[in-house]
Amino acid sequence: MACTIRDIALAADVSVSTVSLVLRGKECRISEETKSRVRQIAEQMHYVPNQVAVSLVTKKTHTIGLIYADMLNPFYSELAVGVERNARSHDYSVLICNCDEQVQRCVSNIDLLESRCIDGFILQPPETINAVPGQLHALQEKLNSCRIPYIILDRAIHDIFHDYIAADHQLGGSLATEHLIRLGHTRIGCITGSLSDYGSKRRLAGYKEVLSSHGIPYNPSFVYEGLYLVETGYYGAIELFKQNVTAIFAFSDQIALGVQRAALEYNISIPEELSLIGYDDSSIAHLCAVPLTTIRQPIELLGRRACEILIDRIDTPDRLHQDYLYPPALIQRKSCALPRSADKKLL
Repeated sequence: MACTIRDIALAADVSVSTVSLVLRGKECRISEETKSRVRQIAEQMHYVPNQVAVSLVTKKTHTIGLIYADMLNPFYSELAVGVERNARSHDYSVLICNCDEQVQRCVSNIDLLESRCIDGFILQPPETINAVPGQLHALQEKLNSCRIPYIILDRAIHDIFHDYIAADHQLGGSLATEHLIRLGHTRIGCITGSLSDYGSKRRLAGYKEVLSSHGIPYNPSFVYEGLYLVETGYYGAIELFKQNVTAIFAFSDQIALGVQRAALEYNISIPEELSLIGYDDSSIAHLCAVPLTTIRQPIELLGRRACEILIDRIDTPDRLHQDYLYPPALIQRKSCALPRSADKKLL
């Protein structure tokens, strides 16, 4: 049978309340000798606190939830690692749920986490949450009736004004576009995620802003909208090859991987004939055939801050909600170069 504090009290010849105070680290008038003896006996007896009993006293389970959009996407998996590591350092466990980019699964996961009596959760909504009114309303209703603290990570939800944590995606779009223009590119294509997604929308705003500041007209035919998927990069690249762009700004590293696949299939050399810049600096950026120049999101920082801000929200539920935006950075590798000759067509 599992060791209890009564067993420790009997072995240490002290009261149960003394053992409880010592093991909970409470300030008390107990001698250091007694504290040391209690802790030593607890260790020898392999004592593990009964979390159900602890939660009845503290009104906390020291468990948080993480609902993330797509466990197969390396960026989100790396975010989850950052959350879990930081939670562990605060003596919290993490219950991880995958909504697989589906709103109904997202709602079901919130129900599941509430039923487990967790202290709060971090939510990264599906990419297209703002695109379908009925689905958006279902998630809004669920969050507005939610009984536990939560924060939104990476993807904003229309009309949900809560703690929100993300990279500064408009700055990221600006950095990518500025880098390509400085190399001499003016025919810069974009392959985006869903433009109902806050991150894609802000990246595109950064792209447009920098084009305008350099006097380069915005050309909507240079923008291909899809999802943050390899397939989007592949099919988007083929369409942009027809537009004879000299560079492509892919709104995720997964999209950039699809662009590289299309370039290989069409015998287009990166970066000699086509410059390519990604976004995220996930593990994919290091696995591309041509090492990928990309915009690095501060993945570890985002995961850490998401956890810290949630725990702070749990401890101080009445404080004002706010947005937390963190700057991305340009990471230069080998997929960008000067533009090819203007008279050379891709297709």
